[in-house]
Amino acid sequence: MAKPKQTYMKKVLSFYFAPLWRTFFTTLYLLCFGYFVIFFSDYVILAIRFLYYTFTLPTIALTLDYLFWGASFIVMLVIPFSISLYAIFIPFELMKKLDWTRNQKIAVAFIVALATIDIVVASDIFIRLIEKQPPIVRFLQEIELIK
Repeated sequence: MAKPKQTYMKKVLSFYFAPLWRTFFTTLYLLCFGYFVIFFSDYVILAIRFLYYTFTLPTIALTLDYLFWGASFIVMLVIPFSISLYAIFIPFELMKKLDWTRNQKIAVAFIVALATIDIVVASDIFIRLIEKQPPIVRFLQEIELIK
């Protein structure tokens, strides 16, 4: 009888919760970036609300600055969520596919984690700059996110 094939998610979960010494660190990593994903899911919802708000306005009433600031706003809202989500799968992929030594894989996973945090922080700074632009301020006031 053939062994049932494991799904990708089960393989990832078995990587994070394997009965090995590294389980403490992998679980901590998973919890950290899992929290990032949950935290930044609100950003994705805000991006969807912005798109809905944009589609309900007559296009003739929108200026080019609304187009460019809006596009920047949406991209910057989605980046932290997607980067954090992808960061969960990177260690599993590194350990599974590369022919490097274990220490090299751990070092690369550590560098990826630091780079992910840097990207998240940088995109949050950009979001703070973009949200001060008049078209975005109008939207945030309309949905009563700021006064």
